[in-house]
Amino acid sequence: MKKSLPTVRPEQEGLGLPTVMNAALAARHGVPYVHLLAFAIDVDRIREAVEELDDAESLWPFGWEVFLTEVHLAGLLDPENEAHADLLDDVIEDLLGRTNEGEPPYGAHLAFAIHDAVMREALPLSFGDAFKKWKKRPKELVSSLDALFERPDVEAADLAEACLEVELEPPLAPPTRDALEALVATYATDAEADLSEPETASDDRKPE
Repeated sequence: MKKSLPTVRPEQEGLGLPTVMNAALAARHGVPYVHLLAFAIDVDRIREAVEELDDAESLWPFGWEVFLTEVHLAGLLDPENEAHADLLDDVIEDLLGRTNEGEPPYGAHLAFAIHDAVMREALPLSFGDAFKKWKKRPKELVSSLDALFERPDVEAADLAEACLEVELEPPLAPPTRDALEALVATYATDAEADLSEPETASDDRKPE
């Protein structure tokens, strides 16, 4: 990941809808916040683009944007890191404090990604306290996420590769493209390593 702040500013995105990017939180938390929010926003833009396709349902599983954002979140932030924990607390408070009037802003599914990560114990349960006012988890979304998490590395790589093929205007933010490419490359590298490992055949022959 690039260490310098990418040029992702909510007032300059020109996406046509509000985003979940909070300029004050971006200034406070810097690169990790901007990368996380930019990823969620871009993935939501891809979701909107593919939903216009006739075969979107068959090619893109329900809730894939939540799954991919949750995977990215797990690789980007360490909840044991005090600065990252503070970031998550601020993100949760900001997301849950927004009104539900009109169209949801790009990246709003990040709240579901964080909540699901807590339920799967990828994040400490303390991060789930703010979600206690949610009456129940959406069954259809949870069921789809359960299926995706059966093979998270494979599914994340496939979805990341598909995302990179979607043309967007404006294009993906540089950190988002880097993160998607990393998901594809990491799985490809692991797969090649598995194939290159020699198989150790068991020798059942008994000594005479």
